[in-house]
Amino acid sequence: MGFSITDMLNKDTSMAAAPVKEHTIERISYSKLVPSEDNFYSMQEIEELKTAIELAGRVLNNLVVTPLEDGKYKILSGHRRHRAVGMLLDEGKTEYEFLPCSVEQIEDADRAVREPMLLIAANSQRVKTAWDKLEEVRRMRDLQRQAKAERGLNGRVRDLVARSLNISSSRVAKYDSILNNLIPSLMEEIKADNLPISTAYELSKLNTEQQQATFTCFVQTGKLPTGDDVFQSNTPDTTAQPEVSAPQSESTPATPQTDNVFPSNTLPGDAARLVQQLTCLPDNKLPRLAKLLGTSTAQLTADLNALNNLY
Repeated sequence: MGFSITDMLNKDTSMAAAPVKEHTIERISYSKLVPSEDNFYSMQEIEELKTAIELAGRVLNNLVVTPLEDGKYKILSGHRRHRAVGMLLDEGKTEYEFLPCSVEQIEDADRAVREPMLLIAANSQRVKTAWDKLEEVRRMRDLQRQAKAERGLNGRVRDLVARSLNISSSRVAKYDSILNNLIPSLMEEIKADNLPISTAYELSKLNTEQQQATFTCFVQTGKLPTGDDVFQSNTPDTTAQPEVSAPQSESTPATPQTDNVFPSNTLPGDAARLVQQLTCLPDNKLPRLAKLLGTSTAQLTADLNALNNLY
């Protein structure tokens, strides 16, 4: 009988209880190691890792690999170490050619499921970016759905994912909200490490138009809202509104008129938030606001740029 995803999990679906499979420790040539096409973990700070390996004189931690039919080995954990060693070899430092590897034996019938499980399990202790954490949940969610279909596991997929990754169900729910609702352009900002999980979660609760307005503001100003600056119900309305003015007699002094540039729940006491709203106003709102303030559009634009530089 072939390997089942649930063979990696105990009755509580915890990856920490995965059974130990046959493996050996070997020193394998860099040229025989092939990065996994399924690796989604970030490849940051390679130069720093290269320096650390050189200072230690060797790779200190084993890579996790599995044999391939052509005599090579697929890397499941250790992609950054592999790349750092490649950089050392490019510099002619051949003493780093052989890397210590834990070789995991996987039968072909099991490979499609066991490899992605080992990929996540073997990287459980690494420092992870926001993108790494989201992708872990996304992929574990797919694997757990497969497990439910295959074995009829009880419980919500969210809870199964949480126990598998040793995180809370509420955290999985937040990650699900981001994965399911955040627009692609903002997801790319997470991948680029420009958008933290907390802000991404707040943005995921906005509708598509509000998210796009936030991203447009980022493109224009180089800033994304963070923390309390992620406003929801008080996001400026970007829909053009008709301008209707009541006729006034010449003898009646002009009185300020209400306007739809700002919604009624703008928070005037929060200067940073107000500046965020002002600097994110669409261009078609500026002439109307300038008229209300008794200034020119050009002067208003200059004033908003100056305000933006204060925050």
